[in-house]
Amino acid sequence: MPLTTSNKVWAQLILGVTAAAMVPLDARSDIWPDPFHTGGRIERDTSGLTDPLGHDCAIPGGGLTFEGAANLALCRNPQTRSAWAAAHQQAAALGSAESAWLPTISGTGQWSRYFGKHADVNGNIVSTPQNTTDAAVNLTWTLYDFGGRTGRIDSARSLLDAAAYTASFSVQQVMLLVVQNYYGAVAADALLASAKTTEQVTAKSLAIARALASGGLGALGDVLQAETAYEQAVLTRVQAEQAARGARGTLAVTLGLTAEESFTLKADPVPIDIPALTARMGDLMAQAAHQRPDLKAAQAQRDAAEANITVARAEGRPSIAFGAVHSYADTTQVPVQNYNEIGVTVTVPIFSGFKVKYDVRQAEAALQTAEINLDQVGLTVSLDVWNGYYALESANAQLSETADLLKTSDRNLEVALGRYQAGLGSILDVLTAQAAAALARQLRINAELSWQVARAQVVRAVGKLTSAEPLKTESLLP
Repeated sequence: MPLTTSNKVWAQLILGVTAAAMVPLDARSDIWPDPFHTGGRIERDTSGLTDPLGHDCAIPGGGLTFEGAANLALCRNPQTRSAWAAAHQQAAALGSAESAWLPTISGTGQWSRYFGKHADVNGNIVSTPQNTTDAAVNLTWTLYDFGGRTGRIDSARSLLDAAAYTASFSVQQVMLLVVQNYYGAVAADALLASAKTTEQVTAKSLAIARALASGGLGALGDVLQAETAYEQAVLTRVQAEQAARGARGTLAVTLGLTAEESFTLKADPVPIDIPALTARMGDLMAQAAHQRPDLKAAQAQRDAAEANITVARAEGRPSIAFGAVHSYADTTQVPVQNYNEIGVTVTVPIFSGFKVKYDVRQAEAALQTAEINLDQVGLTVSLDVWNGYYALESANAQLSETADLLKTSDRNLEVALGRYQAGLGSILDVLTAQAAAALARQLRINAELSWQVARAQVVRAVGKLTSAEPLKTESLLP
C-alpha cells in the first residue's frame, strides 16, 4: 500500500515508528510470550518440578521441618535458580533457531531535504530546495539449505533438553545437600546435648569423689582424675557449641538465607522400626538408567553434537532463498516511484579456505567427546547406586546396633556411679563407664545422621530425589 506523500503525515509516521522500534515487535513478551511454545519442553523434561523463578520464597513460620527446609531450598538456593535460568535461556535459543522457518520482514524509511546548490537527478546544478521521501519493505525467506536450518533447530532442541534435565539434576543435588546439612544441624544439636549430658555426669562424679575424700573414704587421686574428666567434658561441650553454630550457618546458606538467620529445627524422630531395603541391585540400576536426569542430559548433549555435524556440512552446500521488496520514493520534481520486486537467490559456496572441512572435523570430534562423557556419566550413575545401596544397608545395621549399645552403656554408667558412691567401686570404673556412655551417644547420633543421608543417597542415585516426599514414605523405592 503506497505511503502518503504528505511531509507532515510522513514525519509523524517516522516519529511513531521510531518510538515503537525501541522495543522490536517480535521481542515484546506481552504480545507474543512464547509463540513456539518452547517453555513447555522445560515442563515436560523436569517432570512437573516447580520453577522457582518469579516466586515469593517466604520463610515458613514456627519450627523448620525437613519438608519446609527442602521447599525453601528449592525456591531460594542459587544453584537451583541458576539451573532454571539456564534452561529458560536455552528455551529462548530454541525459539530463535525455530524462527528460521519463517520469513524475515524489515522496513526502511528516510526523509531528507536538500538546501543550497546541489545536483538534481538529471545532473543539473540547482538551488531550489528538494525533498526526498524513501521507504521500502523487504521480505527474505530461506527455502532450502541442505539441512543447516534443521540441524541448528535439532541441536538447540537437544541442548534445551540437556538444560532442563540439568535443572532437574540440580534440584536433586540440592535436595541431597539439604538432607546432609539439615540432619547435620540436627546431629550437631544432638551432639551438643550429649556433651552437656556428659558434663553433668562428670560434675556429679566429681562431687561424689570430693564427698568421699572429705569423709576419709576416698583418695585425692580420685578427685584429681574426676576433675580432669570434668574439665575435658567442659572443653568438649564448648567445641560442640561451636560445631552446632557452624552447622546452622551452613544449613542457612544451603536454604538460600544468610548465615546469621535464626530458626528452630523441628525434625521427625528416627522411627523405631526401620524398613529393610528389599529392592534388588539390578532393579535399582535399571531405574537409575531410566530416570537419572544427568544421564538424560548427557544423552541430549550427545544428540546436539550429532546435529552440529549436519550444520557444519550444510555450510559448504548451496542455499535457496526467496526475496520480495516493495519500494516507494517521492522526490521533488521527480515522478513518484512505487514498485514491487520478487526474486529467488541461489547461493553456492565455492571455496572457503578449507573452513568447512575443518568445521566438520571439529563437530565430529565434539561428538566423540560427548559420547565419552555419556559413558562416564553412566559409570558414575552405577557407582552412585552401588555405594548408596550398601551405605543404606550399613546404616540400617548401625541403627540396630547403636540402639542396644546406648541402653547398655547407660545402664553400665548408672551401676558404676552407684557402686562408687557406695564405696564398692573405683573411680576408674566410673571414668570408663562415662567415656563409654559418651561414645555410645555419639555413635547413635552419627548412626541416625548416616541413615538419613544414606536413604537420600539411594533415592537420588535412582533419580527420584526431587522433593521431601520420597523420604517420608515407609518404603524408599516403589
